[in-house]
Amino acid sequence: PTNLTARQALSYLKRRGVTMDDIIKYDIGYCRYGEYSDMIIIPSYDLNGQLNYFTARSFQKNPYRKYKNPSVSRDIIPFEMFINWNSPLILCEGPFDAMAIKRNAIPLLGKNIQTNLMKKIILSKVEKIYIALDSDAIKSSLTFCEKFMNEGKEVHLLEMDDKDPSELGFSRFTELIQKSTPLNLSGLLGKKLSL
Repeated sequence: PTNLTARQALSYLKRRGVTMDDIIKYDIGYCRYGEYSDMIIIPSYDLNGQLNYFTARSFQKNPYRKYKNPSVSRDIIPFEMFINWNSPLILCEGPFDAMAIKRNAIPLLGKNIQTNLMKKIILSKVEKIYIALDSDAIKSSLTFCEKFMNEGKEVHLLEMDDKDPSELGFSRFTELIQKSTPLNLSGLLGKKLSL
C-alpha cells in the first residue's frame, strides 16, 4: 500500500498475527476518515453472505478510543458464513481469536452468548463444543458449559493460562484442543466450587 494509513493498518494486522490470506478471507478493511478513521473494520456475514455486523478497532498506538461498534443489535451469529454446523464448534471472544483458531470458530464479540446464537447451537447437529474464553470470563464459561451439557453436547473447556487464542497462535491453540478432554459433571462442579 502506498498511503501511510494503509501501511499502519497492515502493520497492526501483522502484529496481531493476521495474514494476507486472513485479510482476503474475512474481507478486512480500514477507514482513513470519518467516524471510524484509523480503525480496522472486520465485517461479519450471515449464512447468505449478507453483512450482519462489523467490529472496528483502532490501529493507533495510544488511541483515544480502542473499539467502536455500530449501534445495531449484536444478537446475530458472528462469522456465520464460515461455520459448518456439522463439525465441532469453537466459541471465543473476539474476531482476532476466531482468525487465529482458523476453523469453525465463532467470536462472541464479548463474553456472552446472544439468544440467536444459543438457539442455533442447541438446535444444530453440533455434538462437540470447545469453549475458549479468557480466564476473566470463567464464570460465564462454566454457565455455558452447564447449559450445553444439559442439552447433551460434549463440552471441552480450554484453559489457556491467561492468554487468548490470538496470543497463543494457531499451532499452540490446536495442541490445546487435541489434548483437551470432555468436561463431566464432577469436573464442572469442581471448577464451580474453586471459584
